Amino acid sequence: MSAGLSKPNASPYLGFDKDARGVKSLWERFNAGLIDTEERRDTYQQLLLHEWQRCKALGVDVAMTMGRRLSDSEFRLRMQAEQLLLETAVPIVRDVDRFLADVPGIMILIDRSGCALHISGDPRVGEFAASRTGIVVGSQWDEATAGTNGIGTALAKRQPVHVFASEHFCEGWQSWSCCAAPIFDADGHTVLGVIDYTTMASDFREQALALTVSVANSIQARMTMHRELERSRLVTAFSEAARRYPFDDMLALDHAGRLAIHTPSDRCRRIAENWASGGFEGTPAVRETFEVMSPSGEARIGTLILLAKPASYDRVFLPSTTPPSLRDAVEPVKRFGHFLTRDPDTRRMLGELERVAAADVNVLIIGETGTGKELLARQLHASSPRRAEPYIAVNCGAISEDLMESTFFGYVRGAFSGADPRGRAGYFESAKGGTLFLDEVGELPLAMQAAMLRVLEDGSYQRVGSCETQQAHCRIIAATHRNLEQLVAQGRFRQDLYFRLKIVQKSIKPLRERPCDLTLLIDQFGDAMRQKHGLPTVQLPPETRAALERYRWPGNAREVRNVIEAAVLCADGAIGLECLPPEVTRPPETSSTEPAVAGAAGEGLAAVRDYERQLILGLLRKYRKVNHVASALGIARSTLYRKFAELAIDQSEFTQAGHDERPIARDGIH
Repeated sequence: MSAGLSKPNASPYLGFDKDARGVKSLWERFNAGLIDTEERRDTYQQLLLHEWQRCKALGVDVAMTMGRRLSDSEFRLRMQAEQLLLETAVPIVRDVDRFLADVPGIMILIDRSGCALHISGDPRVGEFAASRTGIVVGSQWDEATAGTNGIGTALAKRQPVHVFASEHFCEGWQSWSCCAAPIFDADGHTVLGVIDYTTMASDFREQALALTVSVANSIQARMTMHRELERSRLVTAFSEAARRYPFDDMLALDHAGRLAIHTPSDRCRRIAENWASGGFEGTPAVRETFEVMSPSGEARIGTLILLAKPASYDRVFLPSTTPPSLRDAVEPVKRFGHFLTRDPDTRRMLGELERVAAADVNVLIIGETGTGKELLARQLHASSPRRAEPYIAVNCGAISEDLMESTFFGYVRGAFSGADPRGRAGYFESAKGGTLFLDEVGELPLAMQAAMLRVLEDGSYQRVGSCETQQAHCRIIAATHRNLEQLVAQGRFRQDLYFRLKIVQKSIKPLRERPCDLTLLIDQFGDAMRQKHGLPTVQLPPETRAALERYRWPGNAREVRNVIEAAVLCADGAIGLECLPPEVTRPPETSSTEPAVAGAAGEGLAAVRDYERQLILGLLRKYRKVNHVASALGIARSTLYRKFAELAIDQSEFTQAGHDERPIARDGIH
């Protein structure tokens, strides 16, 4: 046994050889009241006695044999409060489990209060621990409840511990060996929880403590990445608000109430200097606060605080207009499937669609091309009672008029020349009890509108070439970019079909009418495209973001996605202005004021060709190899060489050694 420990605040659980027999004797004499305080003992025993005295002072029952379990309602609240910890830690714990299949122990994830959130490992040990000791999900293991034990003591000491056998204060835990390590937040100080590995004392492995430290560090590293992403979003929200309030003082607090960023004024600098000490003289008055939420809208990332003006401000500064509310600068994010928005009207519309999803009624969605009509349709299906059945999307404008009826209703064998000899089911039959999404429904010819009306009225239809009536059981969601009321007035769309489709009608505002969503989409698509192509993080300089925000985006969210994808591919660490198409970087005074009149056809074609040239040149500078550029663009090398010729690009200026790759035949396939 070691004689002592050099650290001033030594722990009995680390740095000493475990003496199970001697400790058991000491524990028995302690609880029998036979300990002589004047007796000379080694450091290990003195430290253990101090631990047990602390547990006794806390009122812990030394005879406990079963852990205390929270009520279902209490545990449900804990789980809700620790969703981020669960989502981060459980996948890591499960990965480790694969390598511990034959090791007799259980790994336990604990929250900051000492509650067991997740247990995995050897099922035999798990069953024994549950029946013998009450180690189950929802059980409580903080020191005030259960005395010294791996979980509670790691929380109390904020360091890794190994509580072995009779070192436990409670007799019921003394058959166990518990190794545990705390999980810290990104600041390195705030304890989020504990990872514990528990085995029978007779099965103890020396590597167990190192395992828990390693797993805790892995969880902490992933939490740090998440917090960095949260901080980035908080800074973006702060920047958006700061542009609206150039002459106001503002603070941004992170999820834990720590000051993350502030306005660079003398007043805010003084606040920042005193923030860590817990307060300051003359707490400034708060004008407005607003919570910044995660993209899912389910978790709070932080808080923006707009400070009130200093005394006498209004007598010195006389602003000509009242600035908009902070809520206009940083609205919460509403998510409906993959559709995200901060726009108040669109948020309200998404809330209504959430309620409509459960009702079995037809829905008509109207919006410009690229606004995300199909995203809403897919989520309506996914949120409906029909979600387990098929979802079929049909572009009505892409089907030949001659094939419309057979495509929607199917046909029987021999119905027409060239038909499948077995016959074929149509869209209504294939949708079964699911959802049929009719995209660009305004493109349906009048004859097909009449046939469609019959299905919507009573669900009946017939396959082409058959007299047998069948029943459709699917839900209809339709979408169009056209003004159907105007088409009805012109006699080009049946009014009765229009009324059948628009039992619930919702319109999506174009992106130019909800500018608060642009930054959200840029960040969303930037992350998605970086992950799609397996690229490292890219920066978006202020001048590039400003150019993106000036542009009117006639192609709406789809155009944003395409531009961001191309820019991410071209970027070499940062997305410069040269990575953007010319129409986006064109100065506002020369830009078209209406997206519908974008200029002459020749000018539009030239702009497209210029953008293609810039994109290919950017990728050549980045990759220096033609095959890598073709792969990044998702085209064959033969196609890329044709583009070189069309756009007057000399690839030898960029490729390694000038001629490291030889062109292949125009009709070749790569």
